[in-house]
Amino acid sequence: MRRLILAALELENVHRGWLWALLALAALALLAYTYRSIYDRTGKRLTWLLAVLRAAALALLMLALARPAWIRSRELVDPGRLAVILDNSLSMSLANASGSSRYAAARQALKEIEAAAAAGSPPLRVDVFDIEGQPLEGHLPAEPQADRTNLARALRQAAGRLRAKPLAALVLISDGVDNSGVEQFSELAELPVPVYALGFAPDAQSGRLDLALQAVQAPQRVLAGNECEVNCEVAKSGGPALSATVAIKRGSEILASREIDLAEGSSRQPVALRLRLQEPGAFVLTAQIEAEAGERLAANNLKHFPLQVDPEGIKVLYLEGYLRYEFRFLKQRLDDDPDINLFAVVRRANPQTAPALSAGNLLTDQRLRDFEVVILGDMEASLLTTDEYEALLRWVESPGAAGRRRALLVLGGYHSFGPEGLQATPLAQALPVTFPADGPRQSEQPFVLEPTEAGRQHPMFQILEDRVQNAALWATAPPLAGCPLVEGVKAGAEILAVNPQADVSGRPAPVIVVQRYGEGRIMVLGADTTWRWSFLPRASGQTDTLFARFWSQTIRWLAGRQMQSDRPPLTVSTDQPEYALGKTAVVRIVVDPDAARTAAATSTVPGDQPGAAGVSGEVVCEVLDSDGRAQPLTLRATAADPHVYQANFTATRAGRYRVAASLAVQGKTAANQSAEFLVHGSDVELADPGTNRELLRSLARLTGGQYRDVAEAASLAAALPRLQRRTKAVERHEFWTSPGSRGLLFCCFLAAVTAEWVLRRRHHII
Repeated sequence: MRRLILAALELENVHRGWLWALLALAALALLAYTYRSIYDRTGKRLTWLLAVLRAAALALLMLALARPAWIRSRELVDPGRLAVILDNSLSMSLANASGSSRYAAARQALKEIEAAAAAGSPPLRVDVFDIEGQPLEGHLPAEPQADRTNLARALRQAAGRLRAKPLAALVLISDGVDNSGVEQFSELAELPVPVYALGFAPDAQSGRLDLALQAVQAPQRVLAGNECEVNCEVAKSGGPALSATVAIKRGSEILASREIDLAEGSSRQPVALRLRLQEPGAFVLTAQIEAEAGERLAANNLKHFPLQVDPEGIKVLYLEGYLRYEFRFLKQRLDDDPDINLFAVVRRANPQTAPALSAGNLLTDQRLRDFEVVILGDMEASLLTTDEYEALLRWVESPGAAGRRRALLVLGGYHSFGPEGLQATPLAQALPVTFPADGPRQSEQPFVLEPTEAGRQHPMFQILEDRVQNAALWATAPPLAGCPLVEGVKAGAEILAVNPQADVSGRPAPVIVVQRYGEGRIMVLGADTTWRWSFLPRASGQTDTLFARFWSQTIRWLAGRQMQSDRPPLTVSTDQPEYALGKTAVVRIVVDPDAARTAAATSTVPGDQPGAAGVSGEVVCEVLDSDGRAQPLTLRATAADPHVYQANFTATRAGRYRVAASLAVQGKTAANQSAEFLVHGSDVELADPGTNRELLRSLARLTGGQYRDVAEAASLAAALPRLQRRTKAVERHEFWTSPGSRGLLFCCFLAAVTAEWVLRRRHHII
């Protein structure tokens, strides 16, 4: 009942047709009975005309209530799409085997594909994109001018722009010279359609000698003073056997080099070089291969790569007697701290089994020399020998490299503070606590660590900047599961925290005690369950800020460093290590307020005083090109952070650039920092004049497509899949919502009712 007249009419309010039919029959029966009675009483045939008018009015009323609408549908055909990526990079301007440019051959192939796509059945509509994945609507570039080639990005961009269309395939017309640095294209296997590639025959000059750096692998970040390895892959094509030198340079400075021998003909050889940078900063280094023999092309003999050199971290040696929760959580925290370089040693998994690990040579003068902090976990005295304990004492009482302070941290536990623990070692005389001769050695009652007055002022307890909130944080910290008990504290030692639930000589049991020892520090931390400060908050969905900051600040204080003391007042970086010519580099400078305040205080001109904020200077920045010419930058503070500045710089020529920033305090430089970046010109695109058919073949195989030479464009077009999308368009004309329709139905209803009433009154039919 909803669709009538060959589904051309739809009654929207008719959901139960049988009910409407029943109502209509009931109404007709009532009309027939009523007007039959009138006819029997009056005998006038006009009665049946009145019945027809009343029935028509009723039908019009029911039609209006049913909300009629005309439905008309037609089929729409959306032709399949063919996305063609036309490589318009500078390498396409080189000569093809036929003598014309590769770009000219590519444009001719595009015409053949467009003609074949339109002539096939069903026809395909061709959408053309450039090598950056941007649509070329109605016009093609006269000459190839793109200075970079990123084939994967172009394919993804083109497929993404046509994702709502019936896309049949992607066609890539390129010489295959990709200089994006991408080595794996496995993510292209997720493209929704296959890739069909058109490439070029090899260069006729490929038999001549050519050396090239194919790839460079290096770590992204290293610590200053640490050695790192850079792996290069050298390729040689054609020419006789020769010797070459592979070098890593920073500007003109050679950081590492190695001579290699290359066989006759074509070959590939991996080369590993080791280098060490002492100066922190962000650098762009250059890997280069050089040989005395003449080459047809030298632009592909080098590759640039970024390297971030961080200040040297705090070197920490953590020696633990056995695996336990405290070791697991503390090791993870120190490993996650970017300013700590942790070396952890666990003797055994179970303290009841396995022999000691050290065999007398774990802690020696030579091995301890480079460490700044040594942590001794829960262990028996037999874990180390007497010579090792004495070496540890010699180490802590003497200054470290560059005058740095050394520190020993002893963690409490059942074994280290037990009868067979550290009290029977030479280390006992240096510890700031004394051990009981008898009696209880452990308190099992849970307690909340309580900082003393000295502890509340100590840097390791400053978790939050607000003193009231910081005190509340410690007062509500998760309770620790007991602690070892010591007999007393030696003269000159300072108690930083206590256990208020345990009593030693009428006072709360000391938990954290520190004391100077020679040039260094020794600290005892009796609580061996600080891991609960991390586990319990995280188990309830909160952060473990107290645990993380307490341990980071403790290690820094022991090593004689503040939280930011070894970080430069200025940090300079660019948003990318390399740019194409004409692209804008964004320079970012971050001022560390604490470090800048220290730098300002130590660099103030005699007779002057720094400002109230501690920094009475300004940050200046300039960019220097490879010839040393400087261009000042106008810095602007970001809205989110007044200590972060940004500036834009656009190079007018290719080369290596250096960003130099400085903090000037009353005319005197208090701090400076620099970073490097590279600007590439067309030499990147023209570095390798050859073609790379293998890359195009691999892209086609990876996605289920095919490869052809550019001269075979017509045969490739014949192999393309064909498809089209058919949909139905439905047009609705709703009488109920149309003002004219509503008026027409109402007028017809009113006319029928009025005519019936007028005729009945005129002829006195009741």
